[in-house]
Amino acid sequence: MTRPLARTAGAVAGAVLLLGACDPGAADAPGAARPTPLFSEPASRQVGLALRHTRETGGADLRQTVTFTSEKGDAVQNLTGRLDFAGSRGEAAHTWRIAPGFPEEARRTILGTLPGRGTGDTSGRYAVDTRTIHYRAASAGYWLRYEGDVEPFPGTDSIDHLRGTASPIGGTLLEVLGGVRPAEARELAGGGRSYRADFPLAEALELFPYDLRQEFVPAPLNAGAPGAPVPVAVEVDREGRITRASADLTSLLDKGKDGALTGVTGLRAELALSGFGAPEPPLDTVPGGRVLAGASAVVTLYGARPGDCLDFNTGMRHRRLVVRVPCAGPHDGAIVEQHSLPGTFPGTEEAAERARRACAAAGERGAGGTPWRTWSTEEEWTEHGEGRATCYTVSRAAATPPVRTASASS
Repeated sequence: MTRPLARTAGAVAGAVLLLGACDPGAADAPGAARPTPLFSEPASRQVGLALRHTRETGGADLRQTVTFTSEKGDAVQNLTGRLDFAGSRGEAAHTWRIAPGFPEEARRTILGTLPGRGTGDTSGRYAVDTRTIHYRAASAGYWLRYEGDVEPFPGTDSIDHLRGTASPIGGTLLEVLGGVRPAEARELAGGGRSYRADFPLAEALELFPYDLRQEFVPAPLNAGAPGAPVPVAVEVDREGRITRASADLTSLLDKGKDGALTGVTGLRAELALSGFGAPEPPLDTVPGGRVLAGASAVVTLYGARPGDCLDFNTGMRHRRLVVRVPCAGPHDGAIVEQHSLPGTFPGTEEAAERARRACAAAGERGAGGTPWRTWSTEEEWTEHGEGRATCYTVSRAAATPPVRTASASS
């Protein structure tokens, strides 16, 4: 690569303007501010036209929060950045704030489960243009450069969810506003408008990384069955620029599924845009400092070899992917040994036991760190005609493997 009715943000003034209705004399009153011409268009088109006009301003500052709610506390992602619409590029940083009581399995799922640590970092940075995504994990002293389409495994969109279509930065509510269906509009003090609208559930799924989408309700099978509509509230200023949007995404949560997000009771996104105009200075999406090419530095655990030193956060939220880094510098772990596991896939429990036996003494032969192990997935086993047990050490205290991926070789 979920919700109740959204609230209209901000102070609301004036009478309800049902679809297509407005008071033609209001803007002509003496001393009244004349609104943008887009407000004379049918109300059903106004949000889409406002998105177009927002892009035509050249750029904007972006702020978005996504909140996963549980009975014991929330997990909140804060995203801030700068958009250069004219140059089709953007830069952003995100941080997660997670309450101590938030369900542990849900926490692992929304942060991403990595091969050698419990979860992905709670913060990171990225710079995006039409061809390249640069990603930097908070735990890394370098950027990873991904070029073109990145699909390490069939059917995954890997890191591409960071690249938008309506906006250079993906995963924001701007991605859905072009096709919203306004049901109600109100005039705001100052000459702007607020809208209650909705958009198809299938579009809401696209706001999230591929692996996280698997925990939501199933995607509709075709465009004619878009699923329950998702309510959204949008504010447009008197200049015709989108300034706020909020969507209640709770209908994405699969209440009939006993999955990783079972303890999550609500999901909401809030977007704010400001600082319209071409970025000054212009955005540079080629960051300074050390940059590693993702095409060569990022490999699968199956493809890593003994002696390789690794970092576990690739930005792609996949527990089978790692970054090969020089052993002379800081690193999360190192491959100590690998062992062939011949025959057909014996099932997960037997594969885990065979890996345990193969890696039993690897810790004694390692270069230090806590010994751990992992083994081939059924798909890898089938593809290569045999499995492989990978014995590795974890050298940073923060890099703790998830129980489902690896087990201590004690």
